[in-house]
Amino acid sequence: MNEAAKSLAQLKKANKLVRLAFHKNGPKSYKRGQGALLRALLENDGATQRELVKTLGINRSNLKDVVKKAQRNEYVTIESVDEPRTYAVKLTDLGRELAEKRVAANDRTADEILSCLTAEEVKQLDAITEKLIVAMKEKGISGKKKGYKVRRKKHRR
Repeated sequence: MNEAAKSLAQLKKANKLVRLAFHKNGPKSYKRGQGALLRALLENDGATQRELVKTLGINRSNLKDVVKKAQRNEYVTIESVDEPRTYAVKLTDLGRELAEKRVAANDRTADEILSCLTAEEVKQLDAITEKLIVAMKEKGISGKKKGYKVRRKKHRR
């Protein structure tokens, strides 16, 4: 294994441990799903379906499922807007309370994880990771899925 592979293996290991630390403090799916929805609404309460699709990076049907689940849990309410086939999603008091608790827990976890670094080291880490991200994007690696799912035709006999 060369030095580059060793460095990236260390980075991968650190990433796994960071994900586990965040997982320990809350729900598994805070990137996508109800947690992400609540966090997005905390920043932009009353966002429309179209705005949420852009913010969360998920398709409309997945968003609809997440919103319905959050509505059943009484975290959000759905309100109609003037535009056709569009709705706005608003946080309930319970949803706002939960979202604020999650943000606070994530902030504490992030502070704990980076507490072993000085402020200068954190800046260096940010600069290095940003440089890696830009380099990967320039090579065409964006982390977004391309293409479409191929549907298989069922053969009739």
